[in-house]
Amino acid sequence: MRRAFAAGLTVAALLGAPAASPALDPPHDASRSMVCASCHITHDAPGGAITTAAGNATLCLSCHTAGGQASAKALATSNQALPYPGLPSGTSPAGDSHRWDSGPSGHVTFGGGTSTGRVQSGGVFGGPYAKTYTLTISTAGDVGTARFNWTAVTPGGGSGSGTGVLTGTGVPLDQGIAVTFTNGTTSPSFRLNESWYVYVRPDLRQPVTAAMAVRLEDGKLMCSTCHDQHSQAEPPFDPSAPAYGGAGTGTGRLFQRVAGDTDQGCKDCHNVRNVASAASGSHGVGIAVVPVAGQIQTPLVLPLDGTSGRLQCSTCHKVHDAANADGSLLRLPSARAVCLDCHTLADTSATPAKHMLTSDARTLWPGGAYGTTFPAKTAAADEGSCGNCHQTHGWPDAANTAQRYPNLLVDREQNLCYTCHDGSPVVKNVRATFGLGFAHPADTYTGRHSAAEGGTPAAYGTANRHSECTDCHDAHQAKGDAVAPAAPFLSNRLRSVGGVQVANGAAGQAPSYTYVASATREYEVCFKCHSSWTTQPAGQSNLAVRLNPNNPSFHPVEAAGRNAGINVNSFVAGWTAARLTYCTDCHTSSDTSVRGPHGSANRYVLKKPYTASSATRTMTSGESCFDCHSYNTYANDQSTDTVKGYSRFNRPGFSEGHTFHVGQRRYPCYACHESHGSTLPHLIVTGRNPGLNSYTHTATGGTCAPSCHGTETYTVNY
Repeated sequence: MRRAFAAGLTVAALLGAPAASPALDPPHDASRSMVCASCHITHDAPGGAITTAAGNATLCLSCHTAGGQASAKALATSNQALPYPGLPSGTSPAGDSHRWDSGPSGHVTFGGGTSTGRVQSGGVFGGPYAKTYTLTISTAGDVGTARFNWTAVTPGGGSGSGTGVLTGTGVPLDQGIAVTFTNGTTSPSFRLNESWYVYVRPDLRQPVTAAMAVRLEDGKLMCSTCHDQHSQAEPPFDPSAPAYGGAGTGTGRLFQRVAGDTDQGCKDCHNVRNVASAASGSHGVGIAVVPVAGQIQTPLVLPLDGTSGRLQCSTCHKVHDAANADGSLLRLPSARAVCLDCHTLADTSATPAKHMLTSDARTLWPGGAYGTTFPAKTAAADEGSCGNCHQTHGWPDAANTAQRYPNLLVDREQNLCYTCHDGSPVVKNVRATFGLGFAHPADTYTGRHSAAEGGTPAAYGTANRHSECTDCHDAHQAKGDAVAPAAPFLSNRLRSVGGVQVANGAAGQAPSYTYVASATREYEVCFKCHSSWTTQPAGQSNLAVRLNPNNPSFHPVEAAGRNAGINVNSFVAGWTAARLTYCTDCHTSSDTSVRGPHGSANRYVLKKPYTASSATRTMTSGESCFDCHSYNTYANDQSTDTVKGYSRFNRPGFSEGHTFHVGQRRYPCYACHESHGSTLPHLIVTGRNPGLNSYTHTATGGTCAPSCHGTETYTVNY
C-alpha cells in the first residue's frame, strides 16, 4: 500500500471507480477518453503501485510522449536536466525539463554494457559543489562478491576515491552519499569494467510538505511528487490560468500537488535558496521588483507571481519545456537575456561595454586561477554573459565553502579581475603591475569594499581604507575610447564610476564636496580617497587643496596653469602651457604598456622615479619631472644658451637659474618646488633644507632667501 499511496491513488481508484468520479479533473477525465483503467489495474499490476506501467514516471510518459495521447506536452527521459558544472569530461550540459528521478542523493545512470544489476544512490549530498561519481566494477560478480572502484569529478577538485570496495547495501562514498547494489536477472549481475554514474547537486533536501513527502519513489522525486494527476484545485504560478470551479474543472492549471502561486513546491526542496536577498548567497526570492533608474526596470518579459507581483523561482525558470536545452531551465534562450530583463546596469548597446561583448572569446571565464574553483566557460554562447562573473545562486568561497562569494560573484574582489587581466585572455597584464613594488592596495585588504558604499565618506576613510578594482572601474559599463578624451574628462575605462566633485574656495582652503554616482572628470575619482571628503591617513596630502585652481600655482589638473606664456620649447614634445594633465599622466605604471595607477616600480605609483628629498644629488633625464619639462632646459648645465633661455628663470648670461642650481650645484627640483600645488607662485615651497626659507613674488621676478646663501633678487628673462 505504500507504493500505491505514493502514486497518488484514491480509494475510489483502488475499487475501479467509473470515470465520472468527482476526483478526476480534465484533461485526466472522460473528455480525453480517460478512465481509471487507463492508468490503474486492480490485480496483477506490473508495478507495486497497481498501475498499468511499472514506475510513476513510466506511467506518465506512456501518454506524455511524442505520438502519445498527451503529445502536446511530450516529455522524454533525455529532456531531464543535466546542468553545468560538475559533469564528467566529455559530457555536455543538457536538458529542458526538471528531473523526475532525482533528489538530495542525486540520480544514477548506467554507462552501458551487459550488467543487469541495479545501482541506486541514497543519503543527502552535503558537498558544496555539483559532483559526479563514477563507479566502475573491478571484480565481477553478484552483490556481496562484486567490487568496484570510484572516483569523483567536481569543481572543488575532487573529494576522494575508493578502490576495491565491496558491493552491498548503503555502501558509503563520501559527503553524505551512499550506494546500494541490487542483483539483476542474470549472474554475474555486475560485469567487469562496466560503470555507473551518480550525479549529485548541492542545496537540496527531501520535501517536508506532507502531500509531497509521501509521494517519493525509492527516495526520489517522481511526477506525482509535484503533480496531483487527479485534481486541478491547487493554483499554479501562472496568473493567467483559469479559475477552479470545483471537481471536473480547471483545465490548464497544471495539476499542482501543492499550491504553486508563489512556488511553494519549489521552495520546499530548494529551501536553501529561498532567501530574501543576495547577501544570503543566492538571488533573492519573493522580492518586489521596484524600478530604479539605470539599475532595475519594469515591465518585464519574465512573469511575476499573480498573488503579489513578486519575483519567484518561476520568474526565471520553467519546470518543463524551458527555452534552452543546457539544463538551467531558464525561461529565455540565454542566462544573459534573463538577467538583462530586470537588470539594466550593463551597457549592452550597439557599442557595448567590453565585458558584454557577445562575439569576443576574451569575455569567456577562463577558469579560476587565484582561489576560486569556478570552472572555465567554453561555449561561445556564454561570451559576454553575466554568468562569467556572477552565479545566480552564488558560488562557494574556496577559503570557506560554507559561505558564498559576495554579490553572487564567482571569486573575491581583485582575484575575479586578475583571472582575465593577467596577460591572458586580456593581453595587457594589469595584475603584474600590482607586484612591481608600489601599488594601490588592491591586494592589501579584503572584504572592505561594498557595492552599496556609494557616497558614504567613511567607507573610504582611514578605518576602512581600500582600493579595489571596482572603486575605479565599472565592469558593466567600461569600454575603450573610440577617440582619446582630453584632460580632465575621464576615459570610458572609468565610465560610470562614482566620484567627488569640488566647489573650490580660497587658495589653500578645502573645497566643498559633492559625491556623484557617475564622475565626469578623472580627478573626481581620485578625490574619493585623496581629499578631505573622507578621512585620510596621517601624512597624506589633501590633493583637492593642492590642486585648487585658485592657488597661486598648481599643476593643471582641474584647470590650465597660470603661466600661459611659458615658451613651448621648455616642454617635452606634446606638452604646452595651455594643456591640462591627468593624475594618471604621472601616476601610472612604470610598465608603459599598461596605463593607470595600478602599480609601479617607482614610489608613489609614478611612471618615472621621483625622490621626495631635497638632499643634493645629480638628477637624470629619466626622472618624473622631465617627462613633461625639458631636462636640457631645467637641469642640464651643459645645454646651449638658447636651450637654457627657454626657461624664464635662467638669468641672462646663465650664471644662475634652473640649470645652474640643478645641473651644477645638484639641488633637485624637490628642494624648491611642491609637485601638486602651492600657495606661492611657481609651485614654490619653503621650509626645506636645502631649500628656500622665504620667497616674495613681484611682477617682474621675485626675491628668495635660500638656506644655502644670502637673499637674491631676480628678474625673469621673458
